[in-house]
Amino acid sequence: MPLARPAATAALALATLAVGMAPAHGSGTRAAPNDPPPADFTVTLSSSATATDYANRTVDLAGTVTRADGTPVADAPVQIGKSVLYNTWNPWGDPIDPTEREHLGLGTVRTDGEGRFTLSNVTADRWQDKASDFLFPRHRVEFQATYDPADPDDIHFFYADTRVDVRPVASTLTYKVNKTKVRAGDTLVVKGRVTWPAGHGPVAGTQVLLRTYFESAYNARTTTDARGNFTVRAKIRGYDKEFVLFSAPKDYYIAGASKDLPVKNVSTS
Repeated sequence: MPLARPAATAALALATLAVGMAPAHGSGTRAAPNDPPPADFTVTLSSSATATDYANRTVDLAGTVTRADGTPVADAPVQIGKSVLYNTWNPWGDPIDPTEREHLGLGTVRTDGEGRFTLSNVTADRWQDKASDFLFPRHRVEFQATYDPADPDDIHFFYADTRVDVRPVASTLTYKVNKTKVRAGDTLVVKGRVTWPAGHGPVAGTQVLLRTYFESAYNARTTTDARGNFTVRAKIRGYDKEFVLFSAPKDYYIAGASKDLPVKNVSTS
């Protein structure tokens, strides 16, 4: 079925990011009655690179856990995770989370005597062999570090994140349509080809999607053959009025391409 109004996803209880964060007050300013108490602990996280590319997809992560007074916390268990980010399809303007995430826990590391932790050679990429359920990559990977000093069920933890931009390889999308004027009941047929530079992985199996109405991310889809060729068909409805063709490569480091089709539904005129 087409993707429509996808449920908002989240990782590591992101709605509680503010928990444990100290309020910002100017010198001599009295805290408001509803301000949260000062944080008991502070977690930091940084990456060895701010951006990655097709040939260089790994980063080293480093961070610290300290008490409110700056004292390092030794042997603290810190959970590390990563999320590959996608944009949410949302043409309605509702308060829907604009970010979709494919999340993976990377395990737990422990701080040293100075409250520091590291994790080397972490891949800033997807980890699934199948194509993503999400179609609009943001080309950004988020890493998270979480320290929970007490009851794991009390939803009170200390958190930091850092994001790494992905510089994708460009792809191309060419097409031909069987007609530029359609009516309800017609079948729109789009044939074309997806390509990208040689040496950047196989193009076979790349998703190609056709949208005919704005409320759905797509209304018909297919996949390419070994040469990148495809044929996608959509039965036209009386209210179809937006015709967009786009590709969604499985590799997060290959950018999809999009084309507005020169098609008009004359039954809506």
